[in-house]
Amino acid sequence: MSEGFVLYGSPNSPFTYKVGLMLYLSGQPFSFRYINFRKDMHLSPWFQKLSRWGQVPVLEHDGQVLVQSPAILEYLADVLDRFTAGSAIGRQAVREWLYWNTDLMGSAVLANWGVYLGRNKLLPIAVAPEVADYFRDRAARVFGQFEAQVPEDGFLVGSSPTIADICCYGDLPYARLCDFDLKQWPKTTAWAGRVEALNRFKAPFELMDTADAEIA
Repeated sequence: MSEGFVLYGSPNSPFTYKVGLMLYLSGQPFSFRYINFRKDMHLSPWFQKLSRWGQVPVLEHDGQVLVQSPAILEYLADVLDRFTAGSAIGRQAVREWLYWNTDLMGSAVLANWGVYLGRNKLLPIAVAPEVADYFRDRAARVFGQFEAQVPEDGFLVGSSPTIADICCYGDLPYARLCDFDLKQWPKTTAWAGRVEALNRFKAPFELMDTADAEIA
């Protein structure tokens, strides 16, 4: 099994959680390095040198520096041989879910999460009420799209979980914290329950804390 994984990010980042969850579900130990946005650690010269876009997550492995969570998930699926689809058609379907999530669900939930962090004085963000309402409406539409596509049973691509499930699930805990009642989307709720039933599953703030850690 591959070793030497160092994950830089924050438990407040859904994208960091997706990578951390992939590693943890795979039984892969990793070092977690907390990037504190309130202290502008993402703007520090050493982090800007590490992450060329100054974003989290960043994953270091065997001398490589990997960025962008969907690309990192694809890399981990290959390196760890976990949560992959068994055919070329399946792998294409997984890739389409990753790109859809980045374009729509991930960005929609992140916008609402930013509003939440600002309201709770966890980030210096202030959003006008009408803009916050727009963000909520947009996320609700995206969840409606997801509900229409999520299967009645099994996972997003076949009967076994893949990185598509990890990627799309990673936004839901943050949506719940933003007071989205996911029960109004019953297929989504049932699918989320199947992900949460996976061996070694942990929620974001159970898996990662606002401190450096060695996670096994």
